[in-house]
Amino acid sequence: MIEIIIPTYKPQEYFYECLSSLNKQKLSFSKFRVVIILNGPKEPYYSLILTWLDSFDFNVLLIYTHISGVSHARNIALNNCGLDVDYVCFLDDDDIFSENYLEKLSDLVDGKSLIVSNTKNFYDKVPDSIDDYLTFQNHFSSKNIIKYRRYLSNACCKLIPFSLIENVRFNERLKNSEDSVFMFELSKNIKNIISSDVGVVYYRRLRVNSSSRKKKSIKDSLLLTLNIMLCFSMIYFKNPFKYNLILYLTRLMAALKRFWLNIK
Repeated sequence: MIEIIIPTYKPQEYFYECLSSLNKQKLSFSKFRVVIILNGPKEPYYSLILTWLDSFDFNVLLIYTHISGVSHARNIALNNCGLDVDYVCFLDDDDIFSENYLEKLSDLVDGKSLIVSNTKNFYDKVPDSIDDYLTFQNHFSSKNIIKYRRYLSNACCKLIPFSLIENVRFNERLKNSEDSVFMFELSKNIKNIISSDVGVVYYRRLRVNSSSRKKKSIKDSLLLTLNIMLCFSMIYFKNPFKYNLILYLTRLMAALKRFWLNIK
């Protein structure tokens, strides 16, 4: 069973498009379950989601929490995963799966490898999508997580064996880079990364007013960067022989690079 985890906060029409892409999946609905975690204000969003769900046939569980935050929402879903869950798939509420997404990714599962999809970006229409930094041109399978470390920068665009997650959860104190920290903590269990065919695509919607893209003050950016680097360091030094030193150092460098780009 694949569990698709979707946090949503004050969902708009784009969430309907996201759900519609799930209803178009070629994989049998008996092989995946959708868990929606509405966080923050409940109404009119809860009722709106229920109305939308009446249009779809896939298996779904709708959970509400008054506590806002994508990490808290995802953790609720992870804590509620049943014994039948083999793989976890994170999906943002404004993004879209290609119709073959779950079918083709599930064909590659072996119970221990990280299965990653291709990724494209779009603003309004999927046919007008452009390349993302995660876009690849050829299929690959590798045990070299340093070479393919870019695929450990976010939690989406992949199938993660639930057995690799264990008790790892998202850091609810972080407002940025929570995906990267989560994946770094998982990295001690990741021995192999397998890509899908290039035609299996996770479409990321780019929104100009997205909170993750709003410029922060130098002080706020510095404090955020130091906090992120501290999180990486606490994970690494807690079990230094289980984590890859080079990967740890690249995570620190990436945090510093992001800080520099934000203040330029």
